[in-house]
Amino acid sequence: MIGLQRFCLLILCLGLIMICYPDYGVSGWTFAGTMILVWSGIILIMSVIGSLFGLYRFDGINRFLTWIFVLCVLASILMFFPLEDNTTPLQQIQQGKIPTGADIQKGLNKFTFNFAFDRRNARSDKNFVNQKDAKQAAEEASKKEAEAAAKRAAKKALQKLEIIVDDEQ
Repeated sequence: MIGLQRFCLLILCLGLIMICYPDYGVSGWTFAGTMILVWSGIILIMSVIGSLFGLYRFDGINRFLTWIFVLCVLASILMFFPLEDNTTPLQQIQQGKIPTGADIQKGLNKFTFNFAFDRRNARSDKNFVNQKDAKQAAEEASKKEAEAAAKRAAKKALQKLEIIVDDEQ
């Protein structure tokens, strides 16, 4: 197998894990970029060693090295891929949290976009598959605003209480 094919396997493995475990946030993309750089270097070293020793002529050795490569890539991704709840996919598998259909759909939605521009409607919820609809976003914003207002009111009340206690002393 040539380096380009191994690189495609690397991208496939990363994409598979990112789809199955979609709660990765921004750190997941950084990790994916770092893994691509690291494993590209390893692919380059494997290709150079394979060319030096003429391993490309032996199909069985190439298959074996490719299987070892894929297993090592999957093991490193599963052990170190950062999720938002400060766990890794391997820890979640050990806890019995296997990806569900909803997780996979959420992961697929992160990689999709509706390119049918000729039939787009500005008021349609289907324009941007990976974005929340306007009603849901407005409800979340109003909840956050209400929580922030309640926190501000609680702080003011606490400050008034502290002032009253200071005056009495």
